[in-house]
Amino acid sequence: MSDLPAWLPEMICVDGEFHKIVSRLYNIFHRDFIEGHPTLADMDVWYDRTVKPGETYEEGFWHLITRDYVKDGNRNFDPRRAEKLPWCAPTLNNSQQPEVKYWICNERGKLTCYVWLEDYDYVVILEKRTLPGKTVNGEQKLARTIVFLKSAYHVDGKSNRRYFSRKYESRTA
Repeated sequence: MSDLPAWLPEMICVDGEFHKIVSRLYNIFHRDFIEGHPTLADMDVWYDRTVKPGETYEEGFWHLITRDYVKDGNRNFDPRRAEKLPWCAPTLNNSQQPEVKYWICNERGKLTCYVWLEDYDYVVILEKRTLPGKTVNGEQKLARTIVFLKSAYHVDGKSNRRYFSRKYESRTA
């Protein structure tokens, strides 16, 4: 891997006791997403704030450090995904940088945003959504567009790189 851009932090070490690793990772998530409020092309980034019964952390956090394995239906810790968690918010905030490929595809009637650090094998996937206008304290608020964080992960293997290259070539915006 070549030198990181100045705006991209170092990856985090994910060795050690699981609960301590998750705590360190959540501190990053809290700093970057709860306190930091990242944006993508002037759109606020939202994430799944649901906390499942018996869990401590939001689903949006788990989707950034775990991988869904179809065989058993459980999400399992993914070290390659987790070590790049510090990259997620800075990648979104710096989507205009030359190291980042940002595009939108219409997929099954939904606008999916891809933010890909191709040279560093990392992708963030979001869904573009329009929130309806509403009245707050007697004042009419206009509709606005946000992006909803779906996932982010390490892009492994040539076939996955080809997949994202094809997606980029067929982009709509």
